Amino acid sequence: MIRHEQRSLLIATAVCLVTLPVHDTIAAVLLPEDLLQVLGFLLAFFLGFRFSQAYNRWWEARVLWGALVNESRNWRDLLTTVLPRRSSFAIRQRLLQLEVLLVWCVNASLRTRDGQIGSLPSAVQGLAESLRIQDPSVQLVLQVMARHQRELVEQQQLNSIERADLIHVQQELTRAIGGLERIRSQPLPASSTFCIRALTWVYGYLVFLKMDALGLLSAAVVGWLAFLTLLMAERIGMFLENPFRDPRFALPLDRICQLITANLLGDDHPLAQHQRNHPGPVVT
Repeated sequence: MIRHEQRSLLIATAVCLVTLPVHDTIAAVLLPEDLLQVLGFLLAFFLGFRFSQAYNRWWEARVLWGALVNESRNWRDLLTTVLPRRSSFAIRQRLLQLEVLLVWCVNASLRTRDGQIGSLPSAVQGLAESLRIQDPSVQLVLQVMARHQRELVEQQQLNSIERADLIHVQQELTRAIGGLERIRSQPLPASSTFCIRALTWVYGYLVFLKMDALGLLSAAVVGWLAFLTLLMAERIGMFLENPFRDPRFALPLDRICQLITANLLGDDHPLAQHQRNHPGPVVT
């Protein structure tokens, strides 16, 4: 965390050091009697709001990924129930592979700002090629799954009740994916982020001035540390807003997809193993 935010911490430290010779003048201008208390109240309110909203987004994403795990298991068990014959094994296996490909495509799309899949891990790309899907995407895989269900009905391997059950599971999958896409594409307003960040910088610097005005080196050091701590707290709230991209606070998307793969295709499947060459940050 500190390594990634070292530029902000160095700037804050430089500001404190540069203004030391004139800190008395600055303190006289910027530290009226009640200003620090008012700014402290405002900062506590805005930071509390920021953390609350950011954690709600993170928790909702966690719940939606849990729904994907559960509905994937429902998909497996339902296919086992409605396609029990030996002659249906290949069809059932293909539909399970499509579900696995779907969750890996969701994983890749959530890591980008626009939802476009740049590149997939080689094992995922190999799975797509085995299913004869070029340039796989979330919507394309969902359409292929729906098309296979229609073909099963036309071949009279599914009755209306069984088809309705499969459609229900796919609808639940689509609902969870839509929720995850909403979280990715609708961050908190940039204006609120700028306001909270500016207020944090101003208040943190005023705390440093207040402590430095005591005339003790130890007090100045405490004020400097308080300044840096406030900056770090504000950044943590920003990282929590997006539970997919940043490897420090994101959900373990790769592990969740590996779990789904193991549940549907077995523990020995390549995608159920640790992904060592995943493009971009691998969340663990």
